[in-house]
Amino acid sequence: MDSPSQTPRQRIMDCLTQRTSTSRELAELVGIPERQVEEHLPHIVKSLSRDTTRQFMQDPSTCRDCQFVFRDRTRFTTPSRCPRCRSEDIGAPQFRITCHESRSSS
Repeated sequence: MDSPSQTPRQRIMDCLTQRTSTSRELAELVGIPERQVEEHLPHIVKSLSRDTTRQFMQDPSTCRDCQFVFRDRTRFTTPSRCPRCRSEDIGAPQFRITCHESRSSS
């Protein structure tokens, strides 16, 4: 899947192209701390914003007690507490990269 010549960011992007993952799952797959994965994600989003064939997708965190969905959250970390019920049982956001066919044939 990944070669020694790939950077952690490239390995994260490869993983996200193949499957939907949380930052914890990505950390295990790539072999770096979860905090580093969370630091790489904004850079990946910025890189992909210029790519017309791929798009970064995020499934937001959800409270497991009251089902509140953190739709407007811009950070890639898991929230610590639900604003509605104050529960700390929050599901981590999940990330993926979707690939689209190129619209031009150059």
